[in-house]
Amino acid sequence: RLPRRNLSPVPLAQLRPALVNAMTGAAGLTQASPSSASQASEQQDIPGWRGLLVVFGASGGTGLVLVQLALEQGWAVRAFVRSRLMLQRELSDIGAHEALEILEGDLADLSAVQVATDGARAVISVAGAKPETAPGPMAEAVPAMVEGCRKHGVSKLIYQACALAAAPGERVGWLTQASLVRTIVRWQLRSTVVDDNEQVMLYLQDEVQDVPWVVSRPGGLVEGDSAGNLSPNLDPFKTGTVRYVDVADWTLAQVYSDTYVGKMPRLYYGAVETPI
Repeated sequence: RLPRRNLSPVPLAQLRPALVNAMTGAAGLTQASPSSASQASEQQDIPGWRGLLVVFGASGGTGLVLVQLALEQGWAVRAFVRSRLMLQRELSDIGAHEALEILEGDLADLSAVQVATDGARAVISVAGAKPETAPGPMAEAVPAMVEGCRKHGVSKLIYQACALAAAPGERVGWLTQASLVRTIVRWQLRSTVVDDNEQVMLYLQDEVQDVPWVVSRPGGLVEGDSAGNLSPNLDPFKTGTVRYVDVADWTLAQVYSDTYVGKMPRLYYGAVETPI
């Protein structure tokens, strides 16, 4: 479960009435709708308020930590999840935070995906197939996110893939560690995650030049306290784990950074052969 932290909620008196109405009704829960999304865009003008982040897959391992860190850092968050009850349970008291809006929806509902991006400073996707044997939703959902970003003037799209996914043009080889693990994941575990991520990365590289995007490819994700800074790199795949909290922290840093725009770094700890 999510490690608890002490949050300092923004007092309601600091928020505009329209934002209060949009984000605090029913303990911060709303259905996906154009009106609530457009109202939330007013956060950009509130002194001391950093703006709105839309997080797809907020109830997953990275997403839970990401939501918490974003709230701590002064962001408002719109969480797009399959189950609001699950997210509320995992976030506990944070689930009623004044700056958190929860949209319950399905990534297959492409119009709802587009609507959810309205008013955002950045869109972050840490979503994926659940269970991993289910058809991968991201190859269709990400183009909808991009269209939403175009329509609503969103400044950045940040997408979390996985270290096992090969970037366009990257050679995996026949008898490499990557090829062996990919065979197990695809055929023995019947996971769709690698193929789904690779379709997304190909789409972003070939068809999205007008929306700044970043793709991260972290190693195996695990719980636990921070293990240090991550090293973005283009090294070949290797086994190893990284902490949810460190990936979430790196992801949030990309909202204002252009260092990795248009790039697809793997994320590992320590020294790497090909840093970027």
